[in-house]
Amino acid sequence: GYAEQPMAQTRRNRSRGRSPRPYRQPRSRALPALVAASAGLIALLSVFLPWYRTNLGEPATVGHASGWEATGIGKAVVALAVIWVIAALFAASDDFGTIRLDVRTIEGLGYLVALCAVLAGVLVAYRIARPPGPAPDFLSRDFGLVVAGLACIAGVVAGAAMAARR
Repeated sequence: GYAEQPMAQTRRNRSRGRSPRPYRQPRSRALPALVAASAGLIALLSVFLPWYRTNLGEPATVGHASGWEATGIGKAVVALAVIWVIAALFAASDDFGTIRLDVRTIEGLGYLVALCAVLAGVLVAYRIARPPGPAPDFLSRDFGLVVAGLACIAGVVAGAAMAARR
C-alpha cells in the first residue's frame, strides 16, 4: 500500500511547489507467499523424482521408483501440494494488487499452507521411516524423499510467516 512520506521530504516538496508523492512500500510482504508457492511447487515436482532405489547387490540391476509410482502417499502429497500452491498464490496476488483480500483471509491462507505442508511432511517422513513393499530391506531411500521433506519444512515456515504478518 501507499504510505506517507516523512515530514522533511514533504516540506521540501512543498517548498519547490510540488505536491508530495506517496511512495510504495517494498514488496517484502509478498516474500513469504512466494516462498510458500515455490516450496509447494518443489514438493509437487519431487513426487516425480526417485524416492527409492533397489538395494540388491552387484548382479542385480539397480532400479528407481518415484513417489508417484511407489506408493499412494506420493499422490496424496501431490494433492496437498496443489492446495498449498493455490493458497500461496492467492495470498501473493493480494500483495501484488491483483486480488484484494482482507488480513484475516491472508492469515487463514497462511494457516492452510502450513497445514498442508505439515500433513505432506508427515506423509514424507512416514515413507522415509517405512519404505513400501513386502521387502523394504531391499530398498534405499533416494534424493526425491529428501527434496520433498525439505520443501515441506520450507512450506511450514513460509505458511507460518504468512499467518503471522499483520
